[in-house]
Amino acid sequence: MGQNREDGKGGDPDVTIEKGSQRRPAFQREIRRALRYEEGLVVKAVAVLIAVALIVILRELHLG
Repeated sequence: MGQNREDGKGGDPDVTIEKGSQRRPAFQREIRRALRYEEGLVVKAVAVLIAVALIVILRELHLG
C-alpha cells in the first residue's frame, strides 16, 4: 500500500512498466544527442579550467 492507500495496480500507461517494452528510435536518438551535448559541455569546461590554471601558473612565475 502506498501513502494514498492504493495498491499501485492501475492501468495508467504513464506509470505502468511493461516487460520487454522497446523505446522508440526517436527517443533513443534524442538521448544520444543530449549525451553528446553534455559531453561537449564537459570538454569545454575542462578546457577553460586548464586555460585558467595555465594563466595563474604563468602569472605566478612571471611575478614571483
